[in-house]
Parts: sequence; structure tokens; C-alpha cells
Amino acid sequence: MQHVDINGDMAEYLLDTNRKIVSSHLKNVCKFKCGQKTCKYIGLSVIGFVCVKKTPIKKILDSMSDNNEISAKADNCEGLE
Repeated sequence: MQHVDINGDMAEYLLDTNRKIVSSHLKNVCKFKCGQKTCKYIGLSVIGFVCVKKTPIKKILDSMSDNNEISAKADNCEGLE
């Protein structure tokens, strides 16, 4: 993710342990590091990788994906929250 949350506006999502993606899910479902098959809703936080699908960040990532600004294109599951 190219955005840095300087103001802390997204902290409630990025620090939510219920959104933390466990390594098996990251590999098998999110398809991390699999190019276009990789889920576009993976965020990186101080707690590790988090799912940002059900957050305001989703709209930004959808737009970036549509404009080919990110290589991840997939929507691989219902999302974590």
C-alpha cells in the first residue's frame, strides 16, 4: 500500500487484531505475492498484514486497481473484520 497514515485516520482498522491475516490465510486465500491473483485488500500495519476490504481504504484500492496503479487485482474472500 502506498499510503502512509500520518494523521492516524485509519489506525482503528490497521491496528484491529480481528483484521490481522494469519500466514496460512495470507498464502492460501489472499495468494500473497502471486501477481494479479493476489488480493488487493491486503494492508501492512505494525501488527502485520491486515484485511482492509471492509474499510474506507477499499475504495482507494479499487480505484488504484482499476487504474493499474497496483499489480494485485483479486478479491479472494468475504473479508475480515
